[in-house]
Amino acid sequence: MARGSRGALSLPRDERLRRPSEFQTVFQQGKREECQGFVALWSRGGGGRKVGFAVSRRVRGAVNRNRARRRLREAYRQQQHLMPDALHVVFVGRYTTLTEPFERLVGEMQRMMAMLGQSGDARRRKPAPAPASKP
Repeated sequence: MARGSRGALSLPRDERLRRPSEFQTVFQQGKREECQGFVALWSRGGGGRKVGFAVSRRVRGAVNRNRARRRLREAYRQQQHLMPDALHVVFVGRYTTLTEPFERLVGEMQRMMAMLGQSGDARRRKPAPAPASKP
């Protein structure tokens, strides 16, 4: 693919959180979902879906943080078609983002996207208790 061309798996500028204020809004007002490789902070937002990527400073070294951010971005890019509209999400990488196999990271991203899109409030629901059977 030529540089600058927009393919189906691109991450267009208008779908990215770019301003510090956008990140802060999600960090302060968003809901939190965790998995082994990353944390997803999300909130309902106007203007379509937007995504941002951050890595904790606990991941030592700028090179490692940048690598973790690139791995998260690529995992998201491959699964972006599953993300519901009107959500603003920040994915925060952990140290395991660097160490776990990429296929597992993509699987976690896929499960996270499905979880975010499965209900109206995008939260995990506890299964309803089974009805009591009559003896």
